[in-house]
Amino acid sequence: MKKNITWILGVLLLLLVLVLVRTFNPNLFKRNVSEALATPSEVTVSVQELNGLQDSCLIVELDAENQRFPNSLAIPFNQLLQKENKEKLSSLDGKILLYSADISTSSKAWVILNQLEFEGLYILSDEENPEELKYKFQPDTTIRLE
Repeated sequence: MKKNITWILGVLLLLLVLVLVRTFNPNLFKRNVSEALATPSEVTVSVQELNGLQDSCLIVELDAENQRFPNSLAIPFNQLLQKENKEKLSSLDGKILLYSADISTSSKAWVILNQLEFEGLYILSDEENPEELKYKFQPDTTIRLE
């Protein structure tokens, strides 16, 4: 009887430890999906609009080896969640413009930082309208109905 109670208490203790580790994880996403989807649709700023911004902003370049903008902060994408880099980002005032030569990298960084409750995040894009479809739709011709 004591052996069974010991096993049950051991399993419950293990579950409690796992719940506590998950709860106090600093990289745990804090916003739910509805809040992330309720953000403004205008999260992209083009390089052409950069000079017209009246608010203070800082560009965070995610491609550290190819810095394009002067006075920008270089944080490689794979080091974005390191403690010192998160502290740098949280201490910034104004808009944070995330830039990478590949807009998908900037988008991934935006999603991650948005879920970690960073405010004032924008994606800096080389293109005026990066979401515009640029290719003509062509159906798949490899499979033909007989």
